[in-house]
Amino acid sequence: MKELLLRTLTGIVLIVLVAGSILIGALPFLAILLLVYILGVREIFSLYPEDRAFEKFTSPIPGIILIGLSFLILEGHLKSFFLGIPLFLWLGFILAAGFKQAAGLSFFWLAIPLSSFLSLGWVGIGGSYHPLIPLSLISLLWINDTFAYVTGSLIGRHPMTPRLSPGKTWEGFAGGVLFTLLSGWIVFKITDTYRPGTWLLLSLIVSSLGLMGDLFESGLKRKKAVKNAGDLLPGHGGILDRFDSLLFVAPGAWILFLLIKLIQ
Repeated sequence: MKELLLRTLTGIVLIVLVAGSILIGALPFLAILLLVYILGVREIFSLYPEDRAFEKFTSPIPGIILIGLSFLILEGHLKSFFLGIPLFLWLGFILAAGFKQAAGLSFFWLAIPLSSFLSLGWVGIGGSYHPLIPLSLISLLWINDTFAYVTGSLIGRHPMTPRLSPGKTWEGFAGGVLFTLLSGWIVFKITDTYRPGTWLLLSLIVSSLGLMGDLFESGLKRKKAVKNAGDLLPGHGGILDRFDSLLFVAPGAWILFLLIKLIQ
């Protein structure tokens, strides 16, 4: 009970910080994502302490530039080819220091998905920032995680991946999917934007890719024989433990809305 209360209180604080930044505006949204990125990189390097200290400080640079450039391109309507700069910078670091898994994860697992999440604020009609899609996505993600956890705790009987993540059950997954689909329908009724099929498809992306993101991080932790990626968030573990689902869901959601925009 104490752990559940701690987990709930921490979750509420995170919701206020992330949802609040999205609602306030583009700059606070950018700031909170840069903070998540920097803290996430710190946890990645704690999982891979064998990487040299110098690379711990240089590896995050391309990711910071990528997220920052994404904001400038979207907000300032600049040419998207500028996004090639951080990629070439990252490749330069790799050629100079040799490939390190921590550096690869920092760029491809953290920076690119967080840039995708940031970009969702500009995928709507008009090209200016609007909080609807990123706020809806993070809300659906939290609903999926919450009800998968609650359903699995109450009626979970059949483990999904006993070796990789013993706590996950098929009942929990089904509960998460059902409540997320219901929530997607509610978002459609409240906002009356896009077609209902779009929100239901987004809900399925949240549930399926969210699970994949969670299992991916579980695999990394299992290889390193650790329970959590960090201890920053009481009841949750680290930043990566809380945002692992988003890192798979955000690119999928961005592709979905990009395709919708192309066919409209």
